[in-house]
Amino acid sequence: MGIRLFRTIFKAMVTMFAILLIVIGIIVMPSPIPFGIIFIGIGFLLLVAVAPDMVRWLRRRWRWFDRQIIKLEEKLPEWIAKQLRKSDVERDEDDN
Repeated sequence: MGIRLFRTIFKAMVTMFAILLIVIGIIVMPSPIPFGIIFIGIGFLLLVAVAPDMVRWLRRRWRWFDRQIIKLEEKLPEWIAKQLRKSDVERDEDDN
C-alpha cells in the first residue's frame, strides 16, 4: 500500500513539474536566446514518460500535434521515439 501511494504521488509531482516546464518554456521562448524550446522538450518528454494517456489525449484532440510528433519520432533516437510511440493514437486504436 505504501509503495503504491508513493508511486501515485511521485507520478503526480513529475506530471506537475513537466507541465510547469512546458508553461515556463512557452513564456521564455520569445526571448533572444530561445531556451524555452529546451524547457518544452524536457517537459514533454517527462510527460510522455509519466502520463502517456494525457499525451494520447492531446494527440487525439489536436491532429496537427499528432502529425508533428510522428515527424519528430523519425528524427529522434530510438529510446526517445519508443516513449513517444507509447502515446500514439493510431497504435492504441489498432491494439483494441
